[in-house]
Amino acid sequence: MPAGQLRVRSIWLGPGRELSPGELAWDAQGRLLVLRRASVRARLADLCLVPGLVNAHAHLQLPALPEPGAPHAFLPWVGAVMAARSAMPPGDLAAAAVAAARGLLAEGVTAVGEVDAAGTSPVPLGRLGWRGRCYRELVGYHLGQTAARDLLRELRPRVPSALRWGWSPHAPYSVSPALFAAAVASRRPLAIHCAELPEEQEFLHTGRGPFAELLQRLGRLPADHRPSGCGAVQWLERLGALRRTTQLVHCQELEPGDVARIAASQASIAVCPGTIAWFRRNAPPVPAWLAAGIPVALGTDSRASSAPFGMRAELAAALRLWPSLGPEQVLAMATVHGARALACPGLGRLALGGRADFFAVPAGADAATEPVVAFVRGERPVVGVWLGGRRWRGLRTGLSISPPGLP
Repeated sequence: MPAGQLRVRSIWLGPGRELSPGELAWDAQGRLLVLRRASVRARLADLCLVPGLVNAHAHLQLPALPEPGAPHAFLPWVGAVMAARSAMPPGDLAAAAVAAARGLLAEGVTAVGEVDAAGTSPVPLGRLGWRGRCYRELVGYHLGQTAARDLLRELRPRVPSALRWGWSPHAPYSVSPALFAAAVASRRPLAIHCAELPEEQEFLHTGRGPFAELLQRLGRLPADHRPSGCGAVQWLERLGALRRTTQLVHCQELEPGDVARIAASQASIAVCPGTIAWFRRNAPPVPAWLAAGIPVALGTDSRASSAPFGMRAELAAALRLWPSLGPEQVLAMATVHGARALACPGLGRLALGGRADFFAVPAGADAATEPVVAFVRGERPVVGVWLGGRRWRGLRTGLSISPPGLP
């Protein structure tokens, strides 16, 4: 006997794919046993079910910052973020991550790519029922081979978590070649902020500019430093960091040939529309990246660089930035593409044998895909969230699912 079962007006499986009406059932381990079209004679809950959202790039530990004057300048912002994070005890960082996660859960997010700066996120996020990956952040432009290997040994997770793990070598302007090499040699999935700023590309090409000055002030620019002489994507390619299990974040300032390099490597890109708006940046050419075969995922980034913070806001903003994609393609960026970006292909989809991670929105009497379109546009609420077949009780909607459903 299944541990849980739902028969509903529709189940969205991906762009142009839905079961209407639909039925699913799962076992006590939260694995899907049944996923099929329901009988037209079945009594149906007035719901549309959607695979759980995947937040591909997040810094859940970071708090919101006081609103600076416009425009939001990147380097002063970095200083404010570093100061805010250093003032927070580890327990507060963990609590901040959980608080942010609960808000995202209420929006239908069931998996995350968390950049963990303190080693405090994996266990509490796993206890919430989330899946995905925690990337332990790496910084150190001054580190040589021995120090880089020592840092990875020190930071390697030692406490079991339901979330998988990887490394996040922060960016080409904050991570030394030796530290990149150590992360690559570990063969763990990587998340790297890449080609985010013109100043980043300037530093890599010439060794000059604001990032050189910042590293000098911090005492982290080696005396024998030599610039790479190429842009961020080409530099990562040379370092062996450009590969299928690598997620590149932002990619605002790609150079000629970079799209072909990324596509050939099978790496993915994560974009954060809220951060694009926060820093008053132009929208990157996501439709062209998708057309080139690059998986492009959505992320929230942090509360320090996105207001309002949440995946609903990111979905709506993505639809405004790239209207040619349409709601279903944008939703695919927040589900299957997000899972691909985390190297967790079983997430962000509903499939037999996979986890019963999904959320529900009111179906109404319209066509099967209409509830999904309305959800992406921010016009329809989430009224239920299931993690591994267990209904999350933190969502207070008053929804009674009958028939049939969980108690």
